[in-house]
Amino acid sequence: MKKLLVLSLVIFLSILSTRVVSASEYTSYQDFEFKHNGAKFLDDFSKTELKDYYDRIDHKRFWGWKIYTIFKTEEVYYTKETLLMIYNEGDTAITDTFTITTESSVRKQYNVSGSLKLKASTDIKKAKLGFEEKLDYSITATTYEQSEIEITIKVNVDPLTKLKVQICGEGKVSSGVAKYYRFWRTAKKGGWEIFIVTTEYYSITKEYINET
Repeated sequence: MKKLLVLSLVIFLSILSTRVVSASEYTSYQDFEFKHNGAKFLDDFSKTELKDYYDRIDHKRFWGWKIYTIFKTEEVYYTKETLLMIYNEGDTAITDTFTITTESSVRKQYNVSGSLKLKASTDIKKAKLGFEEKLDYSITATTYEQSEIEITIKVNVDPLTKLKVQICGEGKVSSGVAKYYRFWRTAKKGGWEIFIVTTEYYSITKEYINET
């Protein structure tokens, strides 16, 4: 039976600086778990589901956007990446020291499908969807600045245990579909998704190695 050893040491990162990374970077994160069953990401919608959501956009308009929100600020827990793994399969403890430096991260990221596009500005992708002002205030986010912090940690890895260092966090996901009309005709349509990071931290855990 697997035993969990000592604790999880959590070092919080204040997120969010003004540096913007590539849009939809979060789609490549290591792992996700939604708080509520049934919630999922835009990339996981089937064509049939998207068609049904398009049909829910109530009526055409002469000019401009019509949007339908599928999920609104659904809470999600994520593992961004694993930074370090130390296995001690010996008979004596291993002592190691490592340094963590916080990195700037974007708080709001986007993903789109269909004929909706993300506008590129130099080497940075930004969402220029044109309808964010129509979304509920809770879906929007402001950006904060935090100076970088360097932390040095000394750890002991006991025999037959492993130590794991990961970047983890929590966020909120909102998604839906949108149509843009010109003269009552659909000029473009697609799915949209906004991922907002609410907190991010380093998680340091130790657990027993399974014995066979």
